[in-house]
Amino acid sequence: MKSRIDKRKPSIVWRVISAILLVIVLLVSTTTGLAFLKIQQTANSILTPLDGENIQPLASMKPVNVLLIGVDERKNDKGRADAIMLLSFNPQTKKATSLSIPRDMQVTIPTGEKTKINHTYAYGGVKETVETVEQTFDIAIPYYAKINMDGLIELVDAVDGVTVDNPSAFSWNDRRLQKEYEKGKIHLTGLEASGYARMRKQDPLGDMGRQIRQRQVLEAVGEKLAGPGMLTKMEDIASVMKNNFSTNIGFDVAAQLAQENQAGFKRLKSLKLDGEGYIANDGIWYFFASEESMQQTKKKLHAMLASS
Repeated sequence: MKSRIDKRKPSIVWRVISAILLVIVLLVSTTTGLAFLKIQQTANSILTPLDGENIQPLASMKPVNVLLIGVDERKNDKGRADAIMLLSFNPQTKKATSLSIPRDMQVTIPTGEKTKINHTYAYGGVKETVETVEQTFDIAIPYYAKINMDGLIELVDAVDGVTVDNPSAFSWNDRRLQKEYEKGKIHLTGLEASGYARMRKQDPLGDMGRQIRQRQVLEAVGEKLAGPGMLTKMEDIASVMKNNFSTNIGFDVAAQLAQENQAGFKRLKSLKLDGEGYIANDGIWYFFASEESMQQTKKKLHAMLASS
């Protein structure tokens, strides 16, 4: 079939989604009074069940999957799921895994049509993306969290920017920002942090270098959110979350996830899909996961989620 959507650059927002969920939960045990109430109100405001879904409580000490979705939504454009990450937790074994699903990976959607997985969001929203991942890996995904790309920019600005140690100087130029990034410690606004985390072509380490910078931004945001000055910025942070985040993970479920899987989070193991990319018969470039890698990944996911 012909691609119905133009290709766009992938975003890194799924990293921030997981951080936000963790921060909400960590704050539960460290705040009281009005601050606690504000956090709970914010969590409730971004609660968005899937169509036709009755949210079920999280069974105690049971394995569970959470799908993190980063989207590039703009005015009059629903966008696409440019970052998709599957988190799997098993509190019984104290293990957790993450699987970053290539945005250009060819999949079969529930209707039987083949397309890139990042197009599923434009076709049928979060529900179709979740159902496609469930079908692809033969698993159940009861929970999701979604963030719009601009949420990263606004979040960094809400905490008054972040400071990172840039390993090598480079230039960034797109429709919203033209900037020279100097080597060494630099302070970044939200838009500058977005450019810093997205650059790949000028990095001597290529995509590995970009991943290092993405982690730097995430860690810097996390430090700010967990810092003593965060409570004074709750209004701004809450506004960012309300405007850019949605999830069917309620406040109580988020708290339970963090409490039961704290050990797993600390030892989070990354899974990887191997394969190759090329132009298929329809003239569209796809990433094709190898059959061996798909089977190994499914086996690992199923083993992860097996109850004792």
